Amino acid sequence: MNRLIDKLFHAIDCFTGILTGLMNVVLRTFFNSGLTWSEELARYLFVYVTYIGAISAMHSNAHLGVDTLLSRVSPKVQLALYLVSRLLIAAIMCILVHGAFKMVLQNTQSRTAALGIPYSVLYFGGIITGISIAILAATNIVYALKHPEEITDIVTMHNDDDDIATEAMEQAEELSDEEYVKRLNEQGGK
Repeated sequence: MNRLIDKLFHAIDCFTGILTGLMNVVLRTFFNSGLTWSEELARYLFVYVTYIGAISAMHSNAHLGVDTLLSRVSPKVQLALYLVSRLLIAAIMCILVHGAFKMVLQNTQSRTAALGIPYSVLYFGGIITGISIAILAATNIVYALKHPEEITDIVTMHNDDDDIATEAMEQAEELSDEEYVKRLNEQGGK
């Protein structure tokens, strides 16, 4: 799933970068005219990329978090706090869906200035995001209840850089400083 999302983000980056950057510069420089709709398109794509990123981060448990408190309490308290946090997330997503639904209904006739896209299409992203994250929160709750022995691993914040550094440190005992730096750079310090 992460590879698909990475490809989607890359395609959107390339499309908007070429469209708004290169084409606008060329048109304004040589033809004294730019693409009036490109800035609007880039803005709306940014909103949707943010929505997709929020769903992706929820799916991979990659939202920013501080686990200082959770790392110091018992697994039962960790489970309780985790369940409460996921219930709060689901409730807030229900509020988002409700508000986005109202916005969709209110803006079915309104259109964007340059592109002419109905605003309801833009606000519909909030509905998709809210429903998706609420479902993911519910599945997180079910998983945590079915696997309470894994709660410490579930609530602990992980960082890829930390994993790479830990692996390199485990292998560093037998390496010289130069070999250690070389291996660390090869594994992710590029």
